[in-house]
Amino acid sequence: MSKPILLVHGLIAAAVTLCAFRVPAQEVPQGQVQPQRPDALQRLSTPRNSASQRYEINQTFGGQAYAKDNNIWVYEKDFADLFGMPVKHIEGLQGAAAAAFRIEVAPYKECGFGGRDEACAEIRYCYLDLYFDESKTPLPWATPETRHDFVPRTISTWWLRPLDEKEKPRGMGVPDDPPGIKRQVWDIAPLIAFADPNSRQPARFTSNQDYDKAGPEDRSTGMPINGYARQFYRTLSLVSLSMTCSVVKHGAVNVSLDARDGPLGPALARFNRITLPEGFVQRIKDMLAEDKRRRSEFYRSLFAPPLGTQGPAPAASRPDPSNQPKH
Repeated sequence: MSKPILLVHGLIAAAVTLCAFRVPAQEVPQGQVQPQRPDALQRLSTPRNSASQRYEINQTFGGQAYAKDNNIWVYEKDFADLFGMPVKHIEGLQGAAAAAFRIEVAPYKECGFGGRDEACAEIRYCYLDLYFDESKTPLPWATPETRHDFVPRTISTWWLRPLDEKEKPRGMGVPDDPPGIKRQVWDIAPLIAFADPNSRQPARFTSNQDYDKAGPEDRSTGMPINGYARQFYRTLSLVSLSMTCSVVKHGAVNVSLDARDGPLGPALARFNRITLPEGFVQRIKDMLAEDKRRRSEFYRSLFAPPLGTQGPAPAASRPDPSNQPKH
């Protein structure tokens, strides 16, 4: 017998031997799905917390990644029941269904600190969202046809300037004023949503947050409207306000919506009154204090330590307390 024929016979014998000792796999009939293990079935059948319609559930860690809310909240019981919010933040809010405060980091930076183009700091915006149940606390809308609008801060028109500033005095992309509005000379707010229905004078939000001895009707700070959504869900309307990121000096902060003679002048027509409770305001203060600490670290990094100091010693050069003599 020739060598090629012997080689073929050897390969066939080896294949037969392997087949004889191979453990047959369980065959699944055509069209039938391979059954899954019980633990895999449980994972697939258990809904993720983040998919829940209830806030308190979708904001609870369930072992998987989820989007975490960056707002500080306070609200009335009806609002909490409607959205499944934690009862611990029902703290005596007055004049609104809910309020949410947050600090947002802009997608661009401010550069040129310390005379260096590469020294850039994050830009932060502070916002206070107010939710109104207009079946209880109606708002004096000046925009009957427009249901929602927001000031464009993160789109490319932010970087464009008109040839004549008078063409767009409040910036590119900012909507025109509602019809019949009588804007005063000092008024540079980008967005008008409310007005006195009789005089058509714009109505604005102001607060006493920057004055620790201010009374309920004293005002120290304007709160420009950043955006609004009119009755976005049932009778709920949202008004998003720009808020200063300085430390709040007041306890319970009073916010009001009025048509005023001047930025902080006497009220010509009074509308909504909101009181942010002390517990909510304290949580805002804590967030602002932490933000201030981080910003201070950046500013200190721009300059060398004062003469005669070397700054904090590196960890490797610090003496190990365990090796020091005991007295």
